[in-house]
Amino acid sequence: MVRIKERYILVQVRCNDKPADESVAISSTTMYHQLCGQVERYYGEFGIASMLHLRVVYFNDKTHLCIIQSRHGPHRFITSILPLITTAGTQMARYRILYVGATVKQCQKFIIKYQQRYINKTIGNYRGEMQKQQLIADVTKMAKL
Repeated sequence: MVRIKERYILVQVRCNDKPADESVAISSTTMYHQLCGQVERYYGEFGIASMLHLRVVYFNDKTHLCIIQSRHGPHRFITSILPLITTAGTQMARYRILYVGATVKQCQKFIIKYQQRYINKTIGNYRGEMQKQQLIADVTKMAKL
């Protein structure tokens, strides 16, 4: 018996007209339909037929991160069209592929490392100890949500 191989694509969605700390007004179902529409537009019936196992596994509007599940092989269709998509719902946005992995666990490990690097970079910009403590408190509060 042959195992079905999956690929998980970690994507960062950033709206052009909003600051980085505001949430993105798009849902996972909207993201799914937008991806299917773009695959059909660029790859036709063959592309949309290969997207039978396409699924948005995780979408967090606070951190702007999204994990998309696809089969191994057709995941290249998604990775090639994501930079071409310019809207997120009704807003202008840009999509950045951060990581492509074989398991959700590997994507989660990458998310933790990515967020840790972001926190370290942000904390380095603060001068006072009170600002650093406030940022850490805000991040831990957001992580518990």
